[in-house]
Amino acid sequence: MKRYSFLLACLAMLGSAGKSFAQNEVDALRYSRTEFGGTARTMGIGGANVALGGDAGSFSSNPAGLGLFRRNEITVSAGVNVNEVGSSVFGSETSNSRNNLHIPGFSAVFTTRKADDEEGDWRSNSFGIGYTRQNNFNQRSFYRGSSGVETMKFGEYAAQRANAFGLTPNSLQELAFETYLIDDVEDNGYYTSPNLVDPSTLQENIESTGAQNQWDFAFGASYRDKLFLGASVGLTTLRFKQSRIYTETGPASDITDLTLRDELTTEGTGLSLRVGAIFKPSDMLRFGVSVQTPTWYTLTDQFSTNLNVNFNRAPEDGASLNQSFGTDPGEYEYSLSTPFRATGGAAVFLGKNGFITADVEYVDYTSARLSSDDSFQSENQSIQNVYDKALNYRIGAEGRFDVFRVRAGYALYGDPFKNSDVNQARSYYTAGIGIRQANFFIDGALVYSKYNSVYTPFVNTEFDDPNSEFYEVLTPTVKNSIKNTNFIATVGWNF
Repeated sequence: MKRYSFLLACLAMLGSAGKSFAQNEVDALRYSRTEFGGTARTMGIGGANVALGGDAGSFSSNPAGLGLFRRNEITVSAGVNVNEVGSSVFGSETSNSRNNLHIPGFSAVFTTRKADDEEGDWRSNSFGIGYTRQNNFNQRSFYRGSSGVETMKFGEYAAQRANAFGLTPNSLQELAFETYLIDDVEDNGYYTSPNLVDPSTLQENIESTGAQNQWDFAFGASYRDKLFLGASVGLTTLRFKQSRIYTETGPASDITDLTLRDELTTEGTGLSLRVGAIFKPSDMLRFGVSVQTPTWYTLTDQFSTNLNVNFNRAPEDGASLNQSFGTDPGEYEYSLSTPFRATGGAAVFLGKNGFITADVEYVDYTSARLSSDDSFQSENQSIQNVYDKALNYRIGAEGRFDVFRVRAGYALYGDPFKNSDVNQARSYYTAGIGIRQANFFIDGALVYSKYNSVYTPFVNTEFDDPNSEFYEVLTPTVKNSIKNTNFIATVGWNF
């Protein structure tokens, strides 16, 4: 059961024709597992700025940080991202990459502060608008391998679905039936995919684009320059587009090859709230805490799927050797709520020489929920069964040398899976430099991250059933090693 649950979480179902394919626990994790963002200064210290404040990176971590601003500030950031994916299946290894330019963020903070000789406990307040990229979906992967006779073929998977759900219109199993990949030979309602016993070569190209971005409208205030409080409203926009081309060559004696093409586009908006505080007991020490509500999304999926099967002899008298069938373009609207987040941190200042800062963030991935007019009961149960609570750790430091700044950081984002044979935690290594002038600054940061993932194009749902002909029949399982290099530059003005 452990293996089946794990594969459920890792799959990206081929043929997203309808609710049962296009929206599942994979989507919930994709939009819940965000990365740290902000200015190049924040990125250079590993995103550890919950207790730091005074930087536009506070928009994405702790709005109380706006209370430490003493002047108005505007920042603009730009970046270059290089993504590499190494894939392994059936002992064969391949690699692919994708590069893109992006805008990781910009911000404007407007501050009102009392003069030092002016009375009053509330010393300053700041209002800000910030834009932060939370996720970059630009990625390209490719795998190819030769499967043995003991490995499930795509046609067998389609027959399995047909026997479980029938020939639902615009479904993957309907595509397989219309292209003669599966058949009800005895007209008794039992579907098979004949002759799928030969070794075959399978491959798949997967390409995704898009991003998840958040606009924050935040307010921060300073009480006696000791306690800083803040709150923000976050408006998230996302666009995710993915195309997949899956091919099997020689899966049967009478089939030359088959190709399944799948297109999915998801767009939507979300709303969240965040509150935070920073306490400064001395010039040397700061403590910070931040709490973010779930992000409540309204999402729309648009999808289409096409299957082509080429035969070396006609599957039926008068039938063509080349069969093709596609679904009607579909659209589906649904809701998603991502997990609640709580973060605590501390920062130690070394006089005018710099600082060391660290954060710990708690995320419960089991609390993500899908909902719509249809039932998502099974998908939400899979979220609870497959995912787990996780802790994200961030630590960073900055050294100051006159007008120059040197930074370094490390972050470890915990594995969201409950039972996984592959550790899917994410590690981030960061470095940065900067120059500070009276009314102007420029910062640069380099963020290198790496993690592992597991993917299977389809799942044998009868793996644990000893009465099934597919009992313990293996499915293709692809192990991915993902490396990401991101360079960010930020220019800022104080006035």
